[in-house]
Amino acid sequence: MKFKAMINTLYEYLSSMFTKGSTVFAVWFAIFAELFSKYIFDDWKFVGFLFVLVMLDTFFGTWKAIKYGGWRSLSFTQAERFIVKVFLYFGVLVLSHVLTSFTIHDKPNFLFTWIDVVLYGYMVAKESLSAARNINAIDPAYVPPFIIKRLNKFMGSGNPADLTKDDPE
Repeated sequence: MKFKAMINTLYEYLSSMFTKGSTVFAVWFAIFAELFSKYIFDDWKFVGFLFVLVMLDTFFGTWKAIKYGGWRSLSFTQAERFIVKVFLYFGVLVLSHVLTSFTIHDKPNFLFTWIDVVLYGYMVAKESLSAARNINAIDPAYVPPFIIKRLNKFMGSGNPADLTKDDPE
């Protein structure tokens, strides 16, 4: 009978964590949040900027599709591509975080301190270029061609200088 009483006590304890808003749940959540930010990802401010660009690109891409193909041109494939894009960006963000944050014998690594800047910049440039192309497909008067040209060049080279310097004539 003692075993059954122990099981009932354990059940009541575990169920109280979720029904009474127990402090235990808050402690477990805090531990999880700390582990998540240490080992998986912690730059939520950048995610906000990336989210804005992804939504902008999606909005103008949908507008472009409707303008040139009508409502029937919208398909589940486009929604699927959006979902895949979100998951792939999450993977790149985690990869970047791990490469810049890992330690060896509790000493910080200095091998990949640059990689988050490059990967974040690439994602921002990719989404900006796609949104600019979609805007220009709707009406070419809004994004100057040199902006698209420079973003294209940066996407090909990864060299930030390509965003600011002109091509030699």
